[in-house]
Amino acid sequence: MTNPPLISVVTPSFNQAPFVEETLRSVIEQDYPHKEYLVIDGASDDGSVDVIRRYADRLTYWVSEPDRGQSHALNKGFARAHGEVLGWVNSDDTYLPGALATVARCFVEHPDIDLVYGDYLYTSPEGKTLLRRRLFNSMSYETLLYHDYLGQPAVFFRRTLLDRVGPVDEDLHYHLDWDLFLRMWKVCRPLHVRVPLATTRLVPTAKSNAQDSDSYLAGTLLVQRRHMNQRFASPFVNRWWHRAHYYCSFALRAWAVLRDNPVRYLRIINDLFPNAQLAYLLKYDTVMRVFPREVTSADQCREALIALFRSPG
Repeated sequence: MTNPPLISVVTPSFNQAPFVEETLRSVIEQDYPHKEYLVIDGASDDGSVDVIRRYADRLTYWVSEPDRGQSHALNKGFARAHGEVLGWVNSDDTYLPGALATVARCFVEHPDIDLVYGDYLYTSPEGKTLLRRRLFNSMSYETLLYHDYLGQPAVFFRRTLLDRVGPVDEDLHYHLDWDLFLRMWKVCRPLHVRVPLATTRLVPTAKSNAQDSDSYLAGTLLVQRRHMNQRFASPFVNRWWHRAHYYCSFALRAWAVLRDNPVRYLRIINDLFPNAQLAYLLKYDTVMRVFPREVTSADQCREALIALFRSPG
């Protein structure tokens, strides 16, 4: 490979001692020499720091200090990174062997693209492979707006793209990756690579798996409301345009489930989020019609949802 890019990987971590070593090794042991690895720990007190310290001589940079959350940790890491290509893997997820070399080859062979995304694997808390998620070769902005199809650790982007759209939003607790990717999707030239690049661990207590909580739904709606583009001058027509795209996106999700083994997928989802799927659809359909437009913050969004779905009658 001629002129391989330097790939910078950031791992934000906080109290993930059972999983962080597997994450560290999945990056360190990549068969791609042109990489740097930065670990930003938020002052963990569960033994994570001892694990990280054991690998310190194989890290480009690491720190353990109080921060303002995952978004802040990511921005700290990206600010220190020197790579032409950036990515991040959370401290309970992993890269699969050969992932960085595959990504580098894509960027070298397609110099016009500025974002690469691949398939990914769902794994159990013990690390057992549960399901492969095969992504679409192309996705419209609206398709991504109504469901976060991307597997975050399987997404890599050029530094120039991050500089263009701005840093990770530190006000978001949920969906900070989705918000960033939506901003990128408006301007980027993406490429799908049809191989799994990473694993996403399905741990019920992880915040990315809190799909049946009011806070998670509030964050979803906040990101969608923020990124809804005004296609038409008429508010009525624009609203129905987005409603149609929402149902089209839900149909695509159903098709993806049927393609990828529906029995296994539904069993996994039901075990982790027993109230999420149908409730999520019904709640969102209701919110599309009545959600107050003056709501702009995550806290306001959550309060409005609680009032809407828990009020008597």
